[in-house]
Amino acid sequence: MRWMSAWLALSARSASDFVDIKNQLIPLTADWQVMQVPAGSHALPSTLSEAKSVIFPAPVPGTIASALRAAGQFDYGKNDFDELDVWYFCDLDLPGNAAHLHFEGLATHAEVYWNESLILQSENMFIAHKLDLAAHSVSGKGRLSLRFLALNTQLAQRRPRPRWKTRLVEQQQLRWLRTSLLGRMPGWSPPVAPVGPYRPIMLELQSPARIIDHRIRSKLEGADGSLEIELTLQSVHAPTACSIHIGEQEFVLNWQRLGEGQYRILGLCQMQQVKKWWPHTHGDAALYTLELSMAYGDDRQTIRLGHTGFRQIKVDQREGDFNLHVNGIPVFCRGACWTPMDIISLQNEAASLRHMLILARDAGMNMLRLVGTMVYETDAFYQLCDELGILVWQDCMFANMDYPVTDAAFAASIEKEVQQFLLRTQASPCIAVVCGNSEVEQQAAMLGQPAELWRNTFFAETLPGLCQQYRPDVQYWPSSPSGGVMPFQLDNGVAHYFGVGAYLRPLDDARRSAVRFTSECLGFSNMPDDELLDSMLKNGETPGPHPAWKQGIPRDNGTGWDFEDVRDHYMAELYQVNPASLRYTDRERFLSLARSTTGEVMAKTIAEWRSTGSSCHGALIWFWRDLRPGAGWGIIDASGKPKAAYYYLKRAMAALTVLITDEGLNGLALHVINDGPEAFEGELELNFYRQAETRVAHGRTAVKLAPHTSIKIQDYALLPHFIDTSYAYRFGPAGHDVVAAVLYQQAQQGRQGHEQAIATDFHFPQSHQLAVQADTGLQAHCSMDADGGYVLHLSTQRLAQAVSIQIPGLLPEDNYFHMAPASCREVRLSVIHGKPIKSGHVQAQNAQGSVRVAVVNGAVTGALNSVAT
Repeated sequence: MRWMSAWLALSARSASDFVDIKNQLIPLTADWQVMQVPAGSHALPSTLSEAKSVIFPAPVPGTIASALRAAGQFDYGKNDFDELDVWYFCDLDLPGNAAHLHFEGLATHAEVYWNESLILQSENMFIAHKLDLAAHSVSGKGRLSLRFLALNTQLAQRRPRPRWKTRLVEQQQLRWLRTSLLGRMPGWSPPVAPVGPYRPIMLELQSPARIIDHRIRSKLEGADGSLEIELTLQSVHAPTACSIHIGEQEFVLNWQRLGEGQYRILGLCQMQQVKKWWPHTHGDAALYTLELSMAYGDDRQTIRLGHTGFRQIKVDQREGDFNLHVNGIPVFCRGACWTPMDIISLQNEAASLRHMLILARDAGMNMLRLVGTMVYETDAFYQLCDELGILVWQDCMFANMDYPVTDAAFAASIEKEVQQFLLRTQASPCIAVVCGNSEVEQQAAMLGQPAELWRNTFFAETLPGLCQQYRPDVQYWPSSPSGGVMPFQLDNGVAHYFGVGAYLRPLDDARRSAVRFTSECLGFSNMPDDELLDSMLKNGETPGPHPAWKQGIPRDNGTGWDFEDVRDHYMAELYQVNPASLRYTDRERFLSLARSTTGEVMAKTIAEWRSTGSSCHGALIWFWRDLRPGAGWGIIDASGKPKAAYYYLKRAMAALTVLITDEGLNGLALHVINDGPEAFEGELELNFYRQAETRVAHGRTAVKLAPHTSIKIQDYALLPHFIDTSYAYRFGPAGHDVVAAVLYQQAQQGRQGHEQAIATDFHFPQSHQLAVQADTGLQAHCSMDADGGYVLHLSTQRLAQAVSIQIPGLLPEDNYFHMAPASCREVRLSVIHGKPIKSGHVQAQNAQGSVRVAVVNGAVTGALNSVAT
């Protein structure tokens, strides 16, 4: 078999080689087959030969949906994956030193057979299993078969009714089954329920020495760090010496015999002046590698234990606050609710996962939330968040339902589930908050249940106890949202804020609601770019009420509206247009306004929450990436490409930036924010333009900010005389229609007179709807930098609104930005792996023409002529 060559190479290692903490584990990925059969029709592998079902190859790890996709038989909504039994099988020839089989995740009710013998049963897709092969007489040649029982059969069993029902799911009995709600939530999750071995299956070989249990706990106290380590070693020979390398420092460890062939290794390592781990917005995400060294006489073995970081997480909850501090510094947490990269397979391809998380980091996001409706992520996800300096808010996988935590078997299962997760991620500094569930307390309260039923003993006692035992360095929170008199109270504790959004509140509601921390907010139907639309729509179809289009539009189950209606409401407010009419009369303008609307609304709301003096300390967008192609909640489309809203948020979430807020009769406030670890010195400029072209007033001032601080500057402080900057007094026609704030960084010595624009923000005091002009004077050309990368050079004579860069095969560093009159800027373009570079264009929203950017023989060339579209 193909995995045999990997085993032979692994077995040839010398005792002095480096091995991972999961040493001697061989993934069983090849030669799997799968078939679907009627529920309950085949109880043993031997009877499958009688089935008339089609057998086809199956990727493992994966799901039945990903197997069907690989076979060209998948279509959204075509299959009910909970209706049939699914059998996976693989023929193995086990080597003589095979010791254990590891099943990292089986979704959901699964039976495992070796030939005809049942060797394992699993009823929780979030629990990993380790099977002793000798104890189950598994050896030599045989067939490993996995049966995944139809979930509908399990749901049909009679069980006690819940105390309340939720609209999130149609089948209330899901509360008894430990499986993801993905694919089972009508309205916003495509019907792709996870069924199959969605996490790796691995063969473990016998080893002279291996770690069978480990506890690693890092702690930061002031400037110093400590690492507490407790390992259980199974070894043929007793070690003669043990030590651990933490970065470049080595510490001697103690060991003691536990029993025949087992040893406990202990150590408390004290380190002075450690490098602290910070979220990337506030400093370096410093990590220390951990390597265990064991001597057996003249032989030595080194085992990699991964990495860890030293940081301190605390939350200020005084007077209803929720203010997360990292290493003693308050951090405004901003980011998104993470979604699986591929809902069909639930797999993370390494390069794509890194690309996605780098996109999040580069957008200024310093926190991602894993929501209780989905799945715990892979080890690689948390390791990359450690590396990139991204905090993680981790929900346990519970949402909205009345879970039967008093049932002994259910309670034991979910306790083991959480324990395994905490141990698996015990050394990851990225984990900041472990939350009991998503919306359980809110659901109970909204359905009129008494307060004593909102929170059960598992979320109130068991889970915080587990966190204290295994991860005392993280903050535990019982439910998202919770904290106020009502769980969904916005101005106390943690909120889910959709006032601006689903509930169609005006933009200033974000300030009036006095949100403290919103772990879920600003859900909109975000329009993707033309490239994705063209791949979806055929025969001249246009985004609209067509059923095929609406399948990709999220909605709350049971409502008479969807989130496209929400977006169009704000389009009408911002641009003073009729979206329904515009959709048919001017498709291209409708799409342009649809893209910028949600970006403008999100960015202005984030600006309110980040402003100096705001009560808000965190905002996580609902959500990161679409689960299927369309105009979903994601700010990244289903193909992995950023939408317009991503770029608006990137500017609003930047660690060093300037943001404008409208203070009514008090004019405009300019908020200069410096989250980073270095002091900032530069200048702030404020410009006012009439008819999007003529500058009618301006002012400039020097600014200095210490690390991790912000300042608020009143617009009048920059101006020589009174101007109705916010157009609040309205004594006559507005004197300007565009306001632009620009933050400059002073040049380094030796480059006198040169300054660099760090950030800009724009304000439209009347309406975002500007007159469409025949030509704004927008020009563009490309060049190559010293590293061989593409740089797009842009300039404009008049204001260019929401400048869109669309060049297939190239990803712009910034996009959908405004350009002030008589301004220029450079935008770096990176090559999208695996996609050919094609000719594209640059378009301003308020211009009739676009600028063509040509591609000749795969090379981008400049185009300076405005071409009417």
